[in-house]
Amino acid sequence: MPSNHLTPYVDAWTVQAVMASRWLTRLYRTLRDDHQAATAIQAGAPAEERLKRLGLHGRVSSMDVLFNQDHPEEIQAEEAAWTALIEGHAGLSAFFAITDSTDGKPSPGLRGPRNATFGAFRKAIQGFHTAFPNSTVTKGVALATQRVTKTCVEAFLASVEEGDPDQREHLRVALEACVLEALNKAVTE
Repeated sequence: MPSNHLTPYVDAWTVQAVMASRWLTRLYRTLRDDHQAATAIQAGAPAEERLKRLGLHGRVSSMDVLFNQDHPEEIQAEEAAWTALIEGHAGLSAFFAITDSTDGKPSPGLRGPRNATFGAFRKAIQGFHTAFPNSTVTKGVALATQRVTKTCVEAFLASVEEGDPDQREHLRVALEACVLEALNKAVTE
């Protein structure tokens, strides 16, 4: 089953989105920017809910280590956190794209979480736009969607039985198109 191969990635994207949201919330509260703090909270809410529901609390490490240590300048850490938040939601959105039914409609049991994730993805991009110039946001979103698409397609293909290389390549191209279309839909819906 394809979702079994995606589960570790979906869990990692959930934790990543939560950690980034919490770090950004703390940063903006320190800066007394209530609007951006609220945006970070809203953008992280669906991932936070999933984290609690699945008991993934133990996987959330120190946010300072993730962002401050790798990026000593606060502005770099802030950019990295927004990018991580967007990548987390892009990954979760891609998962929903792959699990959607064959007629392109959301699976009925996943409609609520899917819509909440898509909304959080848009909210994260909005917050990133508020904090950084368009060129930085465009680059960050493009990089995140490329990484997520590659990961989803590879995980899905890992679940498919060995087959003709031409068929696998055709499936790879079709899956990439599906994921990219869904991510674009997530941003514009």
